[in-house]
Amino acid sequence: MKIIGRETELALVRNHLHMGRNLAIVGGEGVGKTALVKAAIAGLADTLYCDDTSTLKRACEPLLAQLGLSVETADNLERKRALLAATRGRRLTFVFDHVRAVGPKLLSLLELLRESHPMIVVARDLTSGEAGHLKIILWEFDRLELKPLDHAAAAELVRAQIKQLGLMLPDAAQFERDVLRLGAGNPRRIIELCQQASQGRYVFGGHTSTQLVDLDRRINELKLRSDEAASSKRRSGSS
Repeated sequence: MKIIGRETELALVRNHLHMGRNLAIVGGEGVGKTALVKAAIAGLADTLYCDDTSTLKRACEPLLAQLGLSVETADNLERKRALLAATRGRRLTFVFDHVRAVGPKLLSLLELLRESHPMIVVARDLTSGEAGHLKIILWEFDRLELKPLDHAAAAELVRAQIKQLGLMLPDAAQFERDVLRLGAGNPRRIIELCQQASQGRYVFGGHTSTQLVDLDRRINELKLRSDEAASSKRRSGSS
């Protein structure tokens, strides 16, 4: 599905990729950071993408896999050496998505990669509490902040979802107004509301039914956050 309401931002990210400039993309949860960066790097063979920076191991393994390499040993130093050796002298851009709480071990790798390769970092914000030690090197990065979609773009997204999901609505205009109100310009929230509606458990045309859809979305979101917190706790205990 095409990126809606982010044409200017998409052009900016692609320009940074073309020019080899460092970029930090920030914005609230669900605002479309990952969708934007994935659209920008689609089809680019000289880009390496990582969506897990919780530990040095988890960051290295997908990057090595994209290079067609694997390191059998459990030694993080060997993974680091293998990655640096495989990328030395090559024109590559590294993209690190969902960046949170980068520790000193991973920071040392990122600093070495940054010396020879441009980098795109995607995070909710760039404070020490969110980005961890990564904040130390972000001062030289250009910054792109994603804000909620404006009304016109949000409405276009709702209509695109209605068409894609094949929603049969007795009152499409009312449903669109409710989703726009509850979605508040957040692309993920808008998409989730429409997907919940597609399950056919609600009668449309009134505020109550759409509020129930939003309640389901919020419950699922809380469950997801709880699962993520538990997973993060397990990872920190094993790193």
